[in-house]
Amino acid sequence: MRNKALSEIVSAALIIMFSIIAISLILNALNPVIDKAKDSAIIDEGFRNLELIDNTIREVVSEGEDSKRTINLKVTDGTYKVDSTNDQMNFTYKLKAELNIGGQRDRVNITVNASTVNLFVKYTNIDIQGLAHFTKGDNSILILHNGTNSTLNKPIIYIGR
Repeated sequence: MRNKALSEIVSAALIIMFSIIAISLILNALNPVIDKAKDSAIIDEGFRNLELIDNTIREVVSEGEDSKRTINLKVTDGTYKVDSTNDQMNFTYKLKAELNIGGQRDRVNITVNASTVNLFVKYTNIDIQGLAHFTKGDNSILILHNGTNSTLNKPIIYIGR
């Protein structure tokens, strides 16, 4: 009778152990697929957000000096930064899976260096100003037409909070 009870305990322990091993193997196999899907979704969000910022900048420029807009961006991951030196708006994200992307979509350019994706919109006829830095969460962004840079003969657009 003792052996029968012991045998049932050992059987139950083996079933639990094999179940845990099977679940672990399945999760390990699915993890790269899940990471790739998350990366794709975050990069797509980056495109949409940069397109929104770009469209808003162009709208503000067309309306003239002192025109301004406040837009709200939801950021799941990655970082958005104003690059005043190069007159561009950047989105940077560290990939968790291997994605093969590059080139351009509409006005948004894409570069990949190692496992870091950089999306950016470069402005040749607009002087971009500001030190804005936007990260995870909900962000409120102010886009303001600050007049014209008389030296460069370009509209000055300030991007900030």
